[in-house]
Amino acid sequence: MKKSLGLFAVVMLLLVAVVGCGSAEAESEKDLTLDKFIKAYQDAGIEVDPEEKPMLTTPNEKDGVIFYIDNQKVAIYEYKSKKDADKAVSEFELMKDWPQKGAFLLETRNEQAVQIFESVK
Repeated sequence: MKKSLGLFAVVMLLLVAVVGCGSAEAESEKDLTLDKFIKAYQDAGIEVDPEEKPMLTTPNEKDGVIFYIDNQKVAIYEYKSKKDADKAVSEFELMKDWPQKGAFLLETRNEQAVQIFESVK
């Protein structure tokens, strides 16, 4: 009886730890905004005009910004939700390799842009 009670306690602790870590990550993604991404690039010395918008091409895109680093296009697309961004990635083969954070997708081939995008919290 004591062994099974101890095993149950260990399983419950692991479950709480896993659920807690997952929700913390989800919470940080909910705090992401297009302005945070723009500020991260500007803080890195990259000129970003928040008024420059990419052509939105899927129905659930909410907003976005486009700029260039070393003559390479960088576009950040904001979706209404992470679920909508996931759906776009699953429907469009082209997007499968694009970095994603929550409801945001990054279109670029510039490694510096990818590093900055991934560092935003």
